Amino acid sequence: MDSRVVVVSGSAKGTVVRLTGSQFSVGRDSGNQLCLHDLAVSRKHFSISETDAAFHLVDLDSHNGTFVNGIPVRRKLLGHGDAIRVGHCELVFLIGEDDSPIARMVQFRDESPGDRLITTSTNILPADANLGIDVGRMARDLNALFKVASTINSIRDLEALQQRLLELICEVVPADSAAVVITRQADDDPGSSCTWNRKAGDSPALQIRREIVQRALWERSATISRPSAQSRNAESVLCVPLTAVESTIGVLYLIARGAGKRFEEDHVNFLTSVAGIAAVTLENVLALESLRNENRRLQTELDLDGVIVGESDSMRKVQEFIARVAGGDSAILIRGESGTGKELVAHAIHHNSPRAGKPFIAINCAAIPEALLESELFGHEKGAFTGAIATKKGKLEVAEGGTVFLDEIGELPPPLQAKLLRVLQQREFERVGSTRSLKFDARVLTATNKDLEQAIKDREFRPDLYYRLNVVSMVIPPLRERSDDIPLLAIYFAAKYAEKCKRPLKGISPEARASLMAYSWPGNVRELENAMEHAMVLGLTDEILPDDLPAALLEVQPVEQSGVKYHDRINHLKKQLIVDAVAQTKGNYTEAAKLLGLHPNYLHRLIRNLDIKGEVQGE
Repeated sequence: MDSRVVVVSGSAKGTVVRLTGSQFSVGRDSGNQLCLHDLAVSRKHFSISETDAAFHLVDLDSHNGTFVNGIPVRRKLLGHGDAIRVGHCELVFLIGEDDSPIARMVQFRDESPGDRLITTSTNILPADANLGIDVGRMARDLNALFKVASTINSIRDLEALQQRLLELICEVVPADSAAVVITRQADDDPGSSCTWNRKAGDSPALQIRREIVQRALWERSATISRPSAQSRNAESVLCVPLTAVESTIGVLYLIARGAGKRFEEDHVNFLTSVAGIAAVTLENVLALESLRNENRRLQTELDLDGVIVGESDSMRKVQEFIARVAGGDSAILIRGESGTGKELVAHAIHHNSPRAGKPFIAINCAAIPEALLESELFGHEKGAFTGAIATKKGKLEVAEGGTVFLDEIGELPPPLQAKLLRVLQQREFERVGSTRSLKFDARVLTATNKDLEQAIKDREFRPDLYYRLNVVSMVIPPLRERSDDIPLLAIYFAAKYAEKCKRPLKGISPEARASLMAYSWPGNVRELENAMEHAMVLGLTDEILPDDLPAALLEVQPVEQSGVKYHDRINHLKKQLIVDAVAQTKGNYTEAAKLLGLHPNYLHRLIRNLDIKGEVQGE
């Protein structure tokens, strides 16, 4: 298979290197197959390897990162035509004879505009300006704006979104060629782009004037360039920045060629309005694409079965722990608060172990009555007790060759603790009512949110069993200690339930995101998942708003959060009512709860969430 890398911009522009071995490296060091003389490129920046007719790009811990189609990646499955950017160099990965992806790429060109073009910055005109636009044109532009807004919010694929956006724009603006250029910094080459041509769909080798893009990005205003009187090439350019919520993500770049063709002020105003609508949608799609790529990278490095979501330092340690212990056969004790995902970690350990093809059996020791738990674990013979009408295999027997996960192991009754200890020591067990020993061949993983050391001191848990189970231990951090993961988990769960509810999802509003970040999440990831399901079931728009979140989250307002005056007033009223009720009952919380018509536990939670403990006097 003819696979190659073509350098289309930067210090080695025009270089073509074919992949001849199993691995191909790129960097500043001369020992690489492709050497790029660029100080922004690391000595060993990234590599491409071929496995099973697929090509994988791996970033080699570079200082400035590797970008594929404008998205930062650490590991990426490459396809034909993917654009790779490292430092100031742009590369294209090709498979086969087709070179068309190179022709379709946007490239910056540097030249002095003084000899033929005059560039001026134009802002939106005031409402009372004499635009010279008839009512029919105004109605057409307004209808086109509505069409753009409704269409682009229904598309989640980045390339399809950009292509459709350009088509809708050029139904109104008389451009011969157009492009969406995604570039974070004014001095950067385009990281991702999509082009359009009125005659042939995709414009061949579209050249973009760097100084026009830079001026639009620096001044954050539409920039229009018209040919000078001495110019032989009659080309008008209209460039409008895409200013989103977080930052300016790129520009819309339109070209009109030919004598007499030029962009008027009504075209500038229309394109500026479209850019304002499209920028937010593009930013959200880029963010989702980045999350998808990061999830793919994590799943490629370590197959976590799509359940471990998180990029914080503490979660990376959990992922490293899974990778280190998965290949062994030692007993593992997973500790952490309820709702942190202990069972998911256990499942990931099993899924990445040599036992992955065998059963994974989970048992909640606290959920099964003691009288039934022994039979559930060990099984029973027919007639062993009243109701045992047939022989039943226990969980330990069913898990043969696989993994047994004992959740809430701290709640295991003392008689069963002794029997489980014998199983771990002798690697055999007997069904209830049987004298025949059965071999036990399964890995044992356990989890608890209980302080087992204290339980041993209180003689509630056997120390010998504890040492058998605690060969390797890991504490899963609570969500409040890894707040960096909250936005990622929130969008993950929101997307999950948006698909279930068949609802469009544009994203999470800044106000709702601030409320999510300010909450302490006593129920951890499980509570966050429930909150996102609540928002998707009750929400009315394609964006999650504060009103869509559970009431408990809104009782804890983030500092300096704007746009939440309604909730601020509600919380202020709640505070005043509670303070007055407690004062009226002379500090008796139980009586205050009755006066307010609340359960005492809920009153305590309100006092904690609203942070008014110092304002009320307890008993």
